[in-house]
Amino acid sequence: MRFIHTADLHLGAAPDKDKPWGPARADAVRQSLPRLVELCNQESVDLLLIAGDLFHRPPTEAELKETDYLFSQLTLTKVVLIAGNHDFLRPGCAMAEHVFPENVFFISSPDPETVRFPQWNLEVTGFSYYSEQLRQDLTKDLVCPKDDKRHILMLHGGDAEHLPFKLGALQELGWDYIALGHIHKPSISADGRAAMPGSPEPLDKTETGPHGFYEGSLTNGAFSLSWRNFSNFEYTDLKINLTPDTRFAALESLLKKRLKPDGSEVCRLFLSGRRDPDADFDRDALSRLGFVSEVIDESQPDFPWEDWAARPAHDILARLTAALTPSEDDPEAALKQKALVYAAEALLSTVKRPGEEVLR
Repeated sequence: MRFIHTADLHLGAAPDKDKPWGPARADAVRQSLPRLVELCNQESVDLLLIAGDLFHRPPTEAELKETDYLFSQLTLTKVVLIAGNHDFLRPGCAMAEHVFPENVFFISSPDPETVRFPQWNLEVTGFSYYSEQLRQDLTKDLVCPKDDKRHILMLHGGDAEHLPFKLGALQELGWDYIALGHIHKPSISADGRAAMPGSPEPLDKTETGPHGFYEGSLTNGAFSLSWRNFSNFEYTDLKINLTPDTRFAALESLLKKRLKPDGSEVCRLFLSGRRDPDADFDRDALSRLGFVSEVIDESQPDFPWEDWAARPAHDILARLTAALTPSEDDPEAALKQKALVYAAEALLSTVKRPGEEVLR
């Protein structure tokens, strides 16, 4: 028996809708389920596990009919689905009362329920969300039945507000496989029997790295699991270390070569290091170079702190340096260093000496 384990498709989400590439991201999210259906048909997948948050919000009947059509196009594959914290089941909501196609098994109960597949000697157990939070760890009582069948458990959660289990503890429950959802980055337990696939498409700039799903098999008592990339798009954190010799034109040239022009990657740019205090790194101009979601400047001006400290004691820069320079063992050294930099920048931009336009 071959299966695909996915979660967190968030159909209806529109990432980066305020950006020029926003429509393409919305299209990619919308196309994730049709692409999975096509893949299941092409590769004769037996079982598709969707571990919660198929929808970005509780779906309308019209949205459910669209997914019904897609599920009906599966030629062989059975589907097991649970509701997560985004598409949770409100009393009387469309999803709670919806009748899915006969190849789709929606575990709609808030208590563990089991779907049986005798053709594979397999049972799949899970439960759905009935609210946006689930702060109790209910996994301790979900011990795998002891019989000759194979057993898969489906869960949605993994943080303090949503079924706060620990991945390592799930290994002790005895299931052949635990299909997880909720966290949008892939992870897997040490024994390879519990896995979080993440979202098949990244949904915001913080969801860096590859996105896909797990595919596995349960055959004659043997188990295998492997990761498979699915998305053709990636968010990336691009970090550039500035030096006092770095010029803005050089930085622009570097980014023009690095940024992909086809929209397959959107970068969040982090500037670090020490820059020339006179340099002007225009973040808006950097954002306009291409597919850049945000520019975060964490660099510091390369002020001559030692020279300032050696000035006469009455000198304002000497007094500033003496007052705010933190000691190496100060637990708040990083914060105080930032305060020193801000104070120096403010002082240099406002205080003038006779014969000087601006104090340097």
